[in-house]
Amino acid sequence: MRSRAFLPLAALAGASFWCIVLLGVRKYAFGSVHYNGLVVNLGLAWVPLLLALVLVAAYRRRVPRLQLLAIGTVWLVFLPNAPYVLTDFVHLDQAHRLFDSVIIASFAFTALALGFASLLLVQLVVTRAAGAMFGWVVALGSLFLASIGMYLGRVQRLSSWDLLQRPRFIGGLAHSWLDDPFGHRNLIGFVIAVCGFLTLAYLGLYGMASLAAAARRDRP
Repeated sequence: MRSRAFLPLAALAGASFWCIVLLGVRKYAFGSVHYNGLVVNLGLAWVPLLLALVLVAAYRRRVPRLQLLAIGTVWLVFLPNAPYVLTDFVHLDQAHRLFDSVIIASFAFTALALGFASLLLVQLVVTRAAGAMFGWVVALGSLFLASIGMYLGRVQRLSSWDLLQRPRFIGGLAHSWLDDPFGHRNLIGFVIAVCGFLTLAYLGLYGMASLAAAARRDRP
């Protein structure tokens, strides 16, 4: 099991390193640009995966479900940091759009892969603990909440830490949205578009993972 987990983790680590290499090449070839935030955001995208690994380890040790729920809640708070990097295309520099598009895309898809890997692990734990149906409810619900989190991060400039540092402000935002749920067209459009993309992309990844698992079982 550990050997199977090593390869995807190594691939994600290698992809992250390659992103930083591309950023270094860009600075050497064209000069410095304000892309250092990509490195920070990619680092934050690793947090959900690390928390998911902690959740898996805790589940194997049969810790109380309340503790598993606490770990899962923290994971959910940090999950939006992974797909959030997809919105970093707003920083695309116009002088070298082609190369810079490759850089941002590399960071974005690596971060997205980190988020999906963490979601696969969490769904596996939930499925084993509460059944497949509840596992899918948690997975799809997490993608929906992550889409809202991406909007809060990009438009409202909030971070995961603000849930602890500015709970009243976030509560006020939620209250205003609930008072007029159809009056926030930008939020609704963003969440529908992003959640739809994330859901379809995750279903594709889940399907490929299922095929790989089936191929291993059928191997003579």
